[in-house]
Amino acid sequence: MADRRLVCLAALALFTGCGGGVAHPPQNGSREPGGTGATGATGVGAPTSAQGRVLTAADDGFTGRLAVGQTARLRLPLPEGGPEPTARGDSVLLIRIDNVTGTGHREWELRAVRPGTTRISAPRPTGPPATLTLTVP
Repeated sequence: MADRRLVCLAALALFTGCGGGVAHPPQNGSREPGGTGATGATGVGAPTSAQGRVLTAADDGFTGRLAVGQTARLRLPLPEGGPEPTARGDSVLLIRIDNVTGTGHREWELRAVRPGTTRISAPRPTGPPATLTLTVP
C-alpha cells in the first residue's frame, strides 16, 4: 500500500510540474503571445491589438490591428474647426465624436469594417503629422 502511494505521488509530481523548475523570461526581445507593446517602426512581432486604446499624435509610427467590429479612439489636441485627420484605405472608418467639448481635444472613433490596411495621418499643432497604421485581418 505504501509503495502504491509513493508511485501515485511521484506520478502526480511529474504531471503537475512539481519539482522546482525555474521559469525563464523570453530571450532576445521576443514577446509572449498577447503582449501589449507596440511594434512601432521596428516591426518586431505581430501588430499590437488596438482594441479599446486611445491613440494620440504621440503614437506616431504605431502599427496595430483591429478585428472587424472592434474600435479604438484617436484623441488630438486640435482646435474646433482646425485640421482633420485623414485615412488612406477602407478597412477602418474614421468617425468624428461630436460630444467632446471643453476638453481642448477632439476625438474620432476608429472602427474596423473590413479586412485590409488603413494609414491614418493625424495632424499636430506643430510639426509634421503623425502616422498610425491599422490592419484588419
